[in-house]
Amino acid sequence: MADTIKIQLENIYKPITEEQIRTSKNFVLRRESAANGLRSLVDALMEDAADEITRICYRYGVEPTAFTISPDYNSDMFKEIANVMDMLEDEILDLLEDYSLKCTKDEKKKAPLILWILALGRNNKGLRASLEQRLRTLLRDIEAMIAAARKAGFGTDKAVRLIRSNLHTAYQMPGMAAAFKNHSLFKARNIRYKGVKKGNRGESNSEANNIDRFVKTTVQMAWMHYQHELYEEKGAAGYMCFRGSTFHCPICDDVCNKFYPIDSQMPLPVHPSCCCFAVPVYEKDINDLTL
Repeated sequence: MADTIKIQLENIYKPITEEQIRTSKNFVLRRESAANGLRSLVDALMEDAADEITRICYRYGVEPTAFTISPDYNSDMFKEIANVMDMLEDEILDLLEDYSLKCTKDEKKKAPLILWILALGRNNKGLRASLEQRLRTLLRDIEAMIAAARKAGFGTDKAVRLIRSNLHTAYQMPGMAAAFKNHSLFKARNIRYKGVKKGNRGESNSEANNIDRFVKTTVQMAWMHYQHELYEEKGAAGYMCFRGSTFHCPICDDVCNKFYPIDSQMPLPVHPSCCCFAVPVYEKDINDLTL
């Protein structure tokens, strides 16, 4: 984290102390440890789910070009896969709540924070609906990888190994380039409709990466919301935001070295790698004001 910060406050506010700065930095360091720990656990859960889904599809002997993960293709297979995805969703949500609540040991603070977390999500749909949408896209990535692996003639164990290790780089997996070159032969949606990109490689991004960012940002936002509420409870007039690293980032620069009234919305984090921190600012006592 950056060692030097610039502080410019109006005379009505108390000076920010080194202890306040140190405490605020440590809070963000603990937040990042929690967010990164959660991301690692979610990665493992997604890989395990991809492993199980691949084995299910191979057990049903799916035909690579006609194969889709849908009840129309095979209703029994689809039910098994849906159970895997439902369990994955529940496990990720449980972990999201757990790691978001690591910001406090005060049991009275936890219930309101959970309600706030569950309301997060795209277009006011809520956290679960937002996660469901991402998991559906992840399933289409897995579908494409299985179809490509079957078309390439990979056995079960090789397919499982390749899909686990390429979950975050799905469209660079061996066999995928050939599938994209013949994408019109496939019914797997992401092969059929995403088309062929530069180098006949297909899309480079995978939904597993988006889910990583989603869970990490959710935890970051929960911790910063808790900190905002804590500052307000302690009577802070607002807070100053400062850079937490020296990496070039105009997005962070835009929100830092500024004072935010306590009734404004916490601007941090501004992106998943943001480690900027917010230091509370208090008004001077009436007797301390210089007229």
